[in-house]
Amino acid sequence: MFPISYQNGNTTVTILEDGTKTRSWEGIPKIVHPESIDVKITNFCDMNCSYCHESSTTKGVHGDLDLLITKINQLPAGVELALGGGNPLSHPNLIEFLIKLKHQGLIANITVNQGHLKIYQELITYLIKEDLIKGLGISITNNNFNYVKPFLELTKNVVYHVIAGVNSIEIIDKLMELGECKVLVLGYKKFGFGLNFYSSETEELIKIWKKKLPSYVGKCLLSFDNLAIEQLNVKRLFTDKGWEEFYMGDDFCFTMYIDAVKQEYAPTSRSNERVSFSSSELIDYFLNNKNE
Repeated sequence: MFPISYQNGNTTVTILEDGTKTRSWEGIPKIVHPESIDVKITNFCDMNCSYCHESSTTKGVHGDLDLLITKINQLPAGVELALGGGNPLSHPNLIEFLIKLKHQGLIANITVNQGHLKIYQELITYLIKEDLIKGLGISITNNNFNYVKPFLELTKNVVYHVIAGVNSIEIIDKLMELGECKVLVLGYKKFGFGLNFYSSETEELIKIWKKKLPSYVGKCLLSFDNLAIEQLNVKRLFTDKGWEEFYMGDDFCFTMYIDAVKQEYAPTSRSNERVSFSSSELIDYFLNNKNE
């Protein structure tokens, strides 16, 4: 299956088996659909994370995945969907949904809370072995990695998600002890429960991340969301040429967000500018609103 290559307007997108993505174009990229979409499929979760930007609780409800399929079925093979929640593993129609995505040629990745790895070990193992998910994102919440290790033997596409302002930067040292690792650093989202959780301690943690980050560059494979890039001033660590090769574009240029629970499109998960499914089709929404 890999590498996957497809045309998006005047842009050629190539995805390698390890998740590496490259783009090439002449002149200015003129794309016609999102190439990567964060999708919240449920707002149910029992982890009670006090900083959850989605405000997920045990009172949260599941999204209508049949309706979601009708909205994304116009996307071509190769587009990536990052499924999350809430706890996406709790959705009763998850497997059926992933099978449909696979038949459509869409690449499904899923992000799960570290605290759910033991409970859902059998399900996650099934999803990996049946090739229903390509990437497994694990939101790191503690230092007990016993339930992480089995998945490292199943796939090379495990990515640890850590939050600057919640996790200490030293957690990366612990993760590297597990072997070669990929770490996605997320910025702190003052959104949802994250608004009230934010404090002087959060601010101080972000400052420590910013100060110590240069010493971690090159130790493992680090990537950053755009919010972390801004909060940690990641650009200072690159030459102009290196930055041009590293940076994958501003939010809502190649990417977007879907809330399948509220049935809304948005530029990002922390955006208040949202449009109902009933008001627009996905690609129309993207083309009419995206950043150039």
